[in-house]
This record gives sequence, structure tokens and C-alpha cells, in this order.
Amino acid sequence: MVVFLSWFVYAYIYPKKKVNLFILLLLISLLPVLSIFRAGTYESGDFNIHVFRIISFYNSLKEGILIPSWAADLNSSYGNPLFIFNYSLPYYVISFFHTLGLSFIDSTKLFLGLTLYLSSITMYFAIREITSNKLAAFIAAIFYVFNPYHLIDVHFRATLGESTVFLIAPLVFLSIHKYFRTNKSYFLILNSILIILLVMAHPLIAICYSILLIFYAIFLGLESKKYKHSVSVIFSLVLGVLSSAYVWSSFLIYSPFMYTISSAEPIFYEFKYLFFSPWRLGFLFQGPNGELAQIIGYTQVAIISIMTVSLFTKKLKRTLKNGVIFWLIIFFSILFIMHPISTFIWKPFPLFWMLLPFGRLLVIVAFCTSIVAAYFVLNLKNQTKNKIIILLVILLTIGYTILNWGHRRVIPEISDNTLIQNLGKSTLTEGKTAYFLNNKWADINNFWFSEPPKTHLEIIEGAAMVKEVERTSIMHSYNIQSKTPIVIRENTLYFPGWTMTANGKQIDIYPGNRGIINAKLPTGNYYIELRYKDIPTYDLLKKICFTLLSILITIFLIKYFMKKY
Repeated sequence: MVVFLSWFVYAYIYPKKKVNLFILLLLISLLPVLSIFRAGTYESGDFNIHVFRIISFYNSLKEGILIPSWAADLNSSYGNPLFIFNYSLPYYVISFFHTLGLSFIDSTKLFLGLTLYLSSITMYFAIREITSNKLAAFIAAIFYVFNPYHLIDVHFRATLGESTVFLIAPLVFLSIHKYFRTNKSYFLILNSILIILLVMAHPLIAICYSILLIFYAIFLGLESKKYKHSVSVIFSLVLGVLSSAYVWSSFLIYSPFMYTISSAEPIFYEFKYLFFSPWRLGFLFQGPNGELAQIIGYTQVAIISIMTVSLFTKKLKRTLKNGVIFWLIIFFSILFIMHPISTFIWKPFPLFWMLLPFGRLLVIVAFCTSIVAAYFVLNLKNQTKNKIIILLVILLTIGYTILNWGHRRVIPEISDNTLIQNLGKSTLTEGKTAYFLNNKWADINNFWFSEPPKTHLEIIEGAAMVKEVERTSIMHSYNIQSKTPIVIRENTLYFPGWTMTANGKQIDIYPGNRGIINAKLPTGNYYIELRYKDIPTYDLLKKICFTLLSILITIFLIKYFMKKY
């Protein structure tokens, strides 16, 4: 509030001096970020879950695995294929912060704080490019960084993937508009790179955003009559999606082996809580037991309503009409598919049902309401005379979120060492939410393992002596002296990619009780190796996608610096 009082005095006592809106934005955007750096972990949300996963991810990177697949430390050391299915971009960045000397907890907090803070900057530049108006860009950035769902993602849920999408998405719109304006081909390459990063941040939301971006490219082409530009942009978007296929295709490739929970109907987020929070007169978005009211936002809904009325009463400026219509259609379309009445649309796409119970489409709604807020400012007949209205809108947008600028409680007693000691058991806390990380032979009543095995390899039939030789996340080796034919149980979750050799010869493995790797051996002395390597299809996709990303980055840098020099 001090910042706003300063601005008010500066704007009205010294009216001849212009306020640098970008500097002001940099200052204001600090407000919801500062509380992140209180010592300790979050009491609720996914913060600790992500730190556990990042520790395992980092351990794989230390072994020289550039694109990890297997999370060996989780599920009480039985492991699971987390990194095949889970987004990875935030984990790479946080792992980098950790290599600089920060703890895993502080690295994760720094990442969350940066995504929130920098998202206001990316939004500012995107809207400034779209509207050619700094005030409109400033308003849109304020609406974006103080969007209730954005704050919930960072402070309450600690969802690293969605927070990353908030940061990257405006850059895609910025790049598209830059291409339409300048016709520079390197912006097309940048589009593809940004889409790859978007998919690596959160594949489901990225695919939804990609669909929106295709419609937006068509809209821009029709409005500017640059049809070839639309085709080029769409091609760059599709190239980006295809170049990140190893991320989203894993659900299709491994579906025959994944545990599935059959549900006849998609589960929707309770629609009324999109509009009002039941706690603290509607100003607190998290309840006493960690429950969330993921609202669209009060000023956001008000601005949408005002612009809708302006459209139907023909009070929109002609130059703004097409843009407003486009974004209102997107807003109300998303609102429709978030309501249970749209079940018939979702039924054929069960993989996307995970978007619904947690209100994840609000990430895109936040962008819609922010750009409509920019159009609201542009539609004012005289922005100078309407300073009070603009100030009031900004104050309200920031003010009603103030109770949500930090997690309600942090626990300073919990450190990295505390989390590392509980790393194996961390998967238990997730329950069946991430059911697809288990194999189809799992026991639904004992879904994850609560205790690590006493030994990594057990003899369940016959008699033998076992000595463990070496163990990494993707290679386990043993010496076995068997006096009789034996059945062994290697306490690792069975999943395609694991193979076993005995004295250099491959032997069959199969899922035993609760989906754990079993194998049979005749009498004799053996050197056993159990190794994980991605199945050929997935391994090839990884290599192709990595190569394409490397080529795109190289071409972009060459073209960009050739333009400079």
C-alpha cells in the first residue's frame, strides 16, 4: 500500500513528471513474493512432495543420467517411473540452484518466487507488444501476478509445473506478435523452443495452451490478413509439440503396463467456488484444513462483466472489438467446459480428466482475464481523466488478495536432512493421486510400500547365498551361489525397461506379488545384473527430441546474432 500511496502522490502532486510503470511493476511484484523466503517448509500443499522428487531427480543427474526416467529413491526404495510421466523443467532449474550451494528447500522456494515475480515481467512485455500501450501492459501484469489462482499455485499448492506455465505462456504470445510485426523467422524458431519448454513444464496444460495458440494464430491472420504468417506460426507450434513428444507420449506408450483407476465420469471442481471463497468474507482462499477456493477473481469477474456489457451495448472502441470478442469467447468457453454440463465433451478424453478436479484450466483463464483488463483500460475514453478508476481497479485487484501473499504456516524445524531421512516413505503421502506411476500388478489396498525391504534381493524359493556387489539408481548387481533351483525377488518395482542378466546371459523377469521383479535360476554360481534402460521406442523419442531441441536452439542463436552483427 505504501507503493500505491507513493504513486498517488507522485502522479497528482507532481503531474508533470511521468511514472515509470515498469519500475513500479518491479516494486509492486515483490509484495506477494517476500514471504516465500521465511525459513522452513510449507505445512500443506505439494511443496514437500516436490522436494522429495527433486532429491531423487538430482541423484540421477549426479549419476550422469541427462534425462532421468527412474526414481530409485522413492516408494521405500522399490522405485517407480516418476520421471517418465512427470514434468521435468522445474526440476532441472531447481537442481541447478542446488549445485550453486542452496539447500533443496531454499532452491525450491527460490524457483517459486522467481516464477511468480518474473511472470509479471513476461506478461508486461507480451501485452505491451500486443497493445502498444504501457499502461495497458501494466494493468494486465498486475491482474496476472495477483490472480488468485496464481497465488494459490505458488503459496498454497506449490505446484511447480503450473507456476512455470504462468511464466512461459506470455513469452509465446510475445514471440508470435513479434513475428507478425517483423516477419523475422527466428521468432518462429523461438515459438517452437518455448512450446517445448511449456510441455516440459506441464504437458496437459501445454497441450491446452497449444490449441488456444493455434486459434489465436488464425485470429491474428484473419485480422491482419497475413494468412501465411498464421500458417507459419501454426507450423512452429506443431513442431514444438512434436519435438517434446517424449514428455506427453509416455502415457500412450506405457499405457498397457500402467495402473488404471476406472471412472465412469470426470470429476469437476465445484463450480460455485470459482466465484467466491467461503473463508474470511471471501478474502482467504485456503480453509482451515488446507482446502482451497480456486476463484477466478473478483475484479477479474467484474472486468469480464463490464467488457461483456460494453460489447453488447456497442460501447467498445472499434479497434478493440475483435480482440475483446476473441478473448471473451475463450473465457466463456473454458468456463463452460469447467462445468459438469460439459461432461459429454470430456468423456472421449480420459487422459485430460486430471485437469478438472484441481481447476487447472484457471491457468489459461488467468491469461484471459488479464488481457481483457488491458482492453478495459484501452477502452476508457480518456485515460488521464479516468486515473481514479484505474487506481481503484489496481488497488482492489491487489488489496483483496493480501491474505494470500504467503503460506499460512512454515515449519523451520524441517530441513533437507529431515526430508532425506523420510525420502523413501514420501510416496505414501501421495496416495493414489498419481496412480499411473504404479504398474498394473499393484495391490489397490497396499498401493505403495510403507517400509524399505530388509534386503534388496531375497530368495523366496530354494536355498542360496547372496552378496550385493553394486547399486545405482539403474543398475543393481549381486553374486549368488545357489545350492538348489531358486526363485529370487529383487525388490524393485517391475516396469518395462528393466532387464536381468546372469553371467552375461539375459534371463526372464516377471512381476510377482505387488508387482515386484521376480526371476528363476537353476543351481549354480551367478553374477546377476539388473539394469534399467528405456524401451527402444521411448529411448528413440528422447534422443530425437533432445536433438531437435539442440538444433532449434543453435539455429535460433545463429539467426539472432547474425541479425545483431
